[in-house]
Amino acid sequence: MALELVYEIKKATQDDCLSIAKIHVLSWQYAYCDLLPSDYLAQLSVEKREATWRNALNTGSSQVLVAQSGDGLLGFISFAPCRDEDAASDQAEIWSLYVSPAHWSAGVGLALYCAAKALIQEQGFKALSLWVLAGNQRALQFYTKAGFTPDLSKTFELAGVELQELRLVQGIA
Repeated sequence: MALELVYEIKKATQDDCLSIAKIHVLSWQYAYCDLLPSDYLAQLSVEKREATWRNALNTGSSQVLVAQSGDGLLGFISFAPCRDEDAASDQAEIWSLYVSPAHWSAGVGLALYCAAKALIQEQGFKALSLWVLAGNQRALQFYTKAGFTPDLSKTFELAGVELQELRLVQGIA
């Protein structure tokens, strides 16, 4: 019988930034291994990501929640008002949602999403959006089950690879 994973969802602090960065890099390396070159993924810097997350928490550019267990952080979610030019003023955006690959499919991502969505609704937002790579089937399945639908796509280049990104939206009023 598998043990139930016990964790709490809390607001991120500066003390969490190194763990957030490690999860961010590791998640990219696992989730995007079929989408981006392995040498690009191997050179991702935990130190640079940590600095980015420290800055985000210092400036308040987004709200960040973490899932914490006795063993440390399991995942995080970042959200704020939508950055898209065509977004309504009552639309929020999930900027990132990553869970350590060791804890994928254990409910951590869903718990983070639900906690963020509750805060987003409390803050008066009526819609929610996010961007996801078209080839990221795990994420697409997760967000589809959560009630998101695609409404826009764009292409861009990263590490010499042309990628398609999909915007998914959901009404939350």
